Amino acid sequence: MGPHPQTLFSPELISATVQSQLPEGYLMRPLEITDYSKGFYDCLAGLTVVGKVSESSFQETFAAMLRAETVYHIVVIEDLHESRIVATGTLIVEQKFLRGCGKAGHIEDIVVHDSQRGKKFGIRLIDQLKHIGTALGCYKLLLTCSETNEPFYEKSGFLRKDLHMAQYLTQSTPAPAPPCTTTVMEVAPTTTIPSTTATSAADISTSAMTTSSSVESSSNASTTITVVDPRAMLGGMSMEFNAVAMGESVYVK
Repeated sequence: MGPHPQTLFSPELISATVQSQLPEGYLMRPLEITDYSKGFYDCLAGLTVVGKVSESSFQETFAAMLRAETVYHIVVIEDLHESRIVATGTLIVEQKFLRGCGKAGHIEDIVVHDSQRGKKFGIRLIDQLKHIGTALGCYKLLLTCSETNEPFYEKSGFLRKDLHMAQYLTQSTPAPAPPCTTTVMEVAPTTTIPSTTATSAADISTSAMTTSSSVESSSNASTTITVVDPRAMLGGMSMEFNAVAMGESVYVK
């Protein structure tokens, strides 16, 4: 057996507790440089427009993220039977001068492949990214979702907080929705990753789900959500994504 492919960050940051909650035959791990051939972009295509990206471009971007060391943490879930990426999520760690030179975490690009719904992979990704944020000393995590998903996060302990706005700067980027205000939510501190119960977001009826295109056309408002690390009620780390589906199939942007 050859050497293990290069990973974007240390596998030691993967929570054994979260891994144990996945169905048999699925592995949660850091993004690897060989994942282009395992359908990483096929998975991302369920989230938003990914464009034409060659394998060499993927590897160059991977190398650039790797040089940034502790900044980028892209987690994937692999179907070991098919050797395919079926879910992914990102934590970007921002070093600040504020809050005693603290770190802020930004959750981005949470997506679960259409064929893998009903397995709570979205919840597991969020749990894993919270675990990494805590391990790296982040004092706050932020993310942005559609207003439709507010109950999803309220059941996970999030509360509304602040305002979020966006402006697209390139013509290749889809035009933003009409102007609207967005709210931020904040969760109370906790030292452990909460277990999923019958009242978790993953238990929200899938009948409430809709496709990203229909949601994007019918809902302009979005909600920003904050997770606060228990050790650092000093400030906040922000993770932003525009989720347009309920339950574990969380689409972003």
